[in-house]
Amino acid sequence: MLDKVVQAAETLNGLLTVAKFLDEAQRKKAEEILAECASEANFKVNEELFGKGNSLPESECGKEPNVNNKTANTWQQHLGNLKHAAAFICVQERLAAEFPNNFAVEPRYRRDELTNELLLTDKWLNSQRPDVVLHFTRNATRIQCIYDFKFPCDSADRHNPLANMKTEAQLRKYRSLGNEDCLPAVVTPSLGVSRPSSL
Repeated sequence: MLDKVVQAAETLNGLLTVAKFLDEAQRKKAEEILAECASEANFKVNEELFGKGNSLPESECGKEPNVNNKTANTWQQHLGNLKHAAAFICVQERLAAEFPNNFAVEPRYRRDELTNELLLTDKWLNSQRPDVVLHFTRNATRIQCIYDFKFPCDSADRHNPLANMKTEAQLRKYRSLGNEDCLPAVVTPSLGVSRPSSL
């Protein structure tokens, strides 16, 4: 009898956690984790490639990387790829520990042409792939907030990441996917989460 009571309680608890967005405190905690992951990924990749306390000089950012297994034709893109990968590992570990059913890393979305319903897809055409999405419990198509990592090549760069027209256009596209109450945000190593006042 006790086993059945425990089982019923666990089932009820499961049902209670199935249907919700993160509350304000939880969302802020998730954003703290994203900011920490961006900072740590930036530090880790720079240290592995350039030594303790060092980073690539800004003058080298547009040059071809002189490394094995390069992921792009310029240092800026190569470092961005490596830092994104490191940040994603961090996010997977830390957000899974806190909010395992309320986030997705690099989900790809498209709108159904007939119903306008938001769908997950593996097709690139007419789709968008944000870096990290907070969503309704166990339902990645009910988006709460969207985040995109940006890793400036110059690690000391503290310029407003939202001032870039390309970034603004990208966030505007993400806006069409998500919750009107939570504007898409950019996450950088030096400034953490930056969200536009409007889009």
